[in-house]
Amino acid sequence: MKVNSIQFLVFFPVVAFAFYLLPPRWRWVLLLGASFLFYLSWDPQYIVVLLTVTAIGYLGGLWLIWSTRLQIRRAILMGSLLAILGILFVFKNFNLSNYTLHAVLDHLGISSDLYLVLPLGISFFTLQTISYMVDVYRGVTKPEKHPGIYALFIAFFPHLTAGPIARANQLLPQLRTPHAPEYERIVSGLLRMAWGFFKKLVIADRLALLVNSVYGDPTAYTGIPLILATYAFAFQIYCDFSGYADIALGAASVLGINLQENFQQPYYARSILDFWRRWHITLYTWLRDYIFYPLTRIFHRSRMGSAVLLSLVLPPIVTMLASGLWHGNQWTFIIWGALHGLYMACSVLLNRGKIQLQLPFRLPDRIATGLRIFATFHLVSFAWIFFRANSLPEAVYIVRNLFVNLELRSSLMSMSPGGWYELSIALVGILMMEIVHWLQRRHASLRVVIRSQPAWLRWSVYYGLVVVIFIFGKFETAEFIYSRF
Repeated sequence: MKVNSIQFLVFFPVVAFAFYLLPPRWRWVLLLGASFLFYLSWDPQYIVVLLTVTAIGYLGGLWLIWSTRLQIRRAILMGSLLAILGILFVFKNFNLSNYTLHAVLDHLGISSDLYLVLPLGISFFTLQTISYMVDVYRGVTKPEKHPGIYALFIAFFPHLTAGPIARANQLLPQLRTPHAPEYERIVSGLLRMAWGFFKKLVIADRLALLVNSVYGDPTAYTGIPLILATYAFAFQIYCDFSGYADIALGAASVLGINLQENFQQPYYARSILDFWRRWHITLYTWLRDYIFYPLTRIFHRSRMGSAVLLSLVLPPIVTMLASGLWHGNQWTFIIWGALHGLYMACSVLLNRGKIQLQLPFRLPDRIATGLRIFATFHLVSFAWIFFRANSLPEAVYIVRNLFVNLELRSSLMSMSPGGWYELSIALVGILMMEIVHWLQRRHASLRVVIRSQPAWLRWSVYYGLVVVIFIFGKFETAEFIYSRF
């Protein structure tokens, strides 16, 4: 059951309606059952993986408080983390490591179809379990003793497949709190879900037609089509991923639960550091808290003469390499992570004054800010080439041919009229999205501004958004990009 499917549009209202009909003490049962049903609808056999990771986290958290000896607690933590990471590693790397075995068997004339499909959302619920275990070990959060509530914390269906990555001290208390139906919360949640569907169906899935056409066979293109497809992918992945986040946060809000924000207009970032504070925020904070900070502390404790410089450069590079590997074990993802690590290391050095960039004149603040946003966006877009390319040779080809044969007429002729129609609709959708972003920057709370308008105007906007989605949305139920991870 995909979130952008008719089945989900039936499934969610039924769950929400039943949620508020049930007594509060039984609502967790409904949500847990709905979450497992949601997961089973994708691939029933991999519910075993979800249950196994859940059991490891739950039992590991309890064992951590039963023991007071530091050595035993460390052993419990390391054993649990190794088990969770082992599961993630097997599913992420089995097909790659099994490639050699298949080649040998094929050479010997032996047929073998042994492949593993990546379980839905495994990268997200494993990271969530790891953060829970580490936080319990550190004493940041208390272990959850109720197995059903803990299982719901991991499997809560709005964020199960593509985040946001929830923290225990933020989500667990809400799962125990009775939630009365609130009109404003339900309406704002539904509006946010509609906004997410708009970004996914009207913008992302239409941009995907251009992106898939060019990146599917990049050697057939040079110059302008490659540039347009790269820009299009930058907006496609943002609207696709942030659209899912909007749907997840909106659905949770209808059920009375607040999930963490995952995006804050990242393409208005003024530096790479600022970009990662705005993009996939829950992954960034996870990487920061559990990889970057520990690495920084290790270097600060070192007595090496170059430790200060290394503590500024190596932690961001290693952290972003880990991010690349989290997305996949292909060289394209590794290079994407390495690029962001280098960007971030340079950004840190600039902020700390280790690198000096001085102009002979001072630019007005608005122009300087605009240039920073422009430069950051293009650095990020360049890295997206490696993220989207199907292979490293194709990514290298795209980079080498971005500015080859920039003749406009032949480039425009190479694109089909249908492609331009789809692109035009997506561009109008992006314009509408940017108007909303502009309003959000002008007003502290756009929700308050909307609520202050007359009822006829508010509901005209609501119905208008739904009509636009039904008229201009692509309803082929294309999967969300981050559900692959």
